[in-house]
Amino acid sequence: MTSRTVTLWDPPITAKIYERGDGSPLLFLHSGSGITPSDPLVAALAEKHKVFAPRHPGFVDPDELDELRDVHDLALYHEELVAHLGVHSFGGMVAAEYAAHYPTRVSKLVLVAPLGLWNEDYPVVDFFTSFPFGMADLLWHDAQSPEAVAAMTAMAQGDDEEASQSDDPLTALMLRVLPGLITLGKYLWPLPDRGLSRRLRLISSPTLVVWGEKDKLAPPQYADDFVKAIPDATTAFIADAGHMAPYEKTAEFVRLVDDFQR
Repeated sequence: MTSRTVTLWDPPITAKIYERGDGSPLLFLHSGSGITPSDPLVAALAEKHKVFAPRHPGFVDPDELDELRDVHDLALYHEELVAHLGVHSFGGMVAAEYAAHYPTRVSKLVLVAPLGLWNEDYPVVDFFTSFPFGMADLLWHDAQSPEAVAAMTAMAQGDDEEASQSDDPLTALMLRVLPGLITLGKYLWPLPDRGLSRRLRLISSPTLVVWGEKDKLAPPQYADDFVKAIPDATTAFIADAGHMAPYEKTAEFVRLVDDFQR
């Protein structure tokens, strides 16, 4: 991937944006594992799309979070980013917030196991207490599978700003994403619902909600909750996959996205 930086917000935040591929534009809003030049999911999506993958504020420099007070500021920030890039939105909780705040800016929306809702009958696992040693089992259906190990190895290879030093892929990944936990804590702790449940009805774009059937972090029942709240939404479940379903079953996930985009 190539990368460039743009200056957004006031006071200014320098946003790093990775780009890869050609075709219809797709904005990739990364998960808590961050974004790296070797991200295998971006590579797969870039076979048919021009992928823009910005790094979320706070994932390298936690001081950037001082300028984004809440999820509403986060949505405003992404509106400025989208206006700069001239693309539409694709992602998880941040994408859902953006699509609810700016429904006319999104043509089609894909949400992959997004956080942001809460149900006492099937609560989201507190992944902060699972860090670091319980994270792999929580995120992956099988953390020892070739797909999981390959993805963790690729995602552990950060750029010069966030390179970590470890020969173990999981340890390297955890070292690289450690600053991002501060960002996740600001927007997800102690409960992930910051009012998103009241805003989902504002999303006007056709929406595909994708979930791994074996998700141990966010129970698959949340897929139904998102679909019930979004006016035009459908669900797709991926068998034998956990919270990192797009990385565990990349080819299947890309097919779902391509079919939905047609």
